[in-house]
Amino acid sequence: MPMRGPRICNCGRQVAAGILCECQRQRMQERNARYEATRPTARERGYDGKWQKESKAFLALPENRLCACGCGRASDMVDHKIPHRGDMRLFWSRANWQPMAGSPCHSSRKQSIESSKEQPNELH
Repeated sequence: MPMRGPRICNCGRQVAAGILCECQRQRMQERNARYEATRPTARERGYDGKWQKESKAFLALPENRLCACGCGRASDMVDHKIPHRGDMRLFWSRANWQPMAGSPCHSSRKQSIESSKEQPNELH
């Protein structure tokens, strides 16, 4: 199978295909640090003691024991079907909750969907 050749980064360095240049890695770390500095804490975003209690009760229901993606893994966290992005009505709407296995289902598949800003049209 043919491999892609190296590319030239904006800084002028030759970089292997699929690899970030050191300058790109540095910019990404700086951008992430700026974001984290302004991001509210988990508690400020609503994930407090009340959330812990409610999500634990939700996962205790028999119909919520398995991951909603259909992988067959036991669910260990509650996921918001539509990312609430600070909307507390959407955050607390149980119709917007689904049981998920934290890893790999939520950590990879769901996070990649959310980071691409893909929004489902309706609750499923």
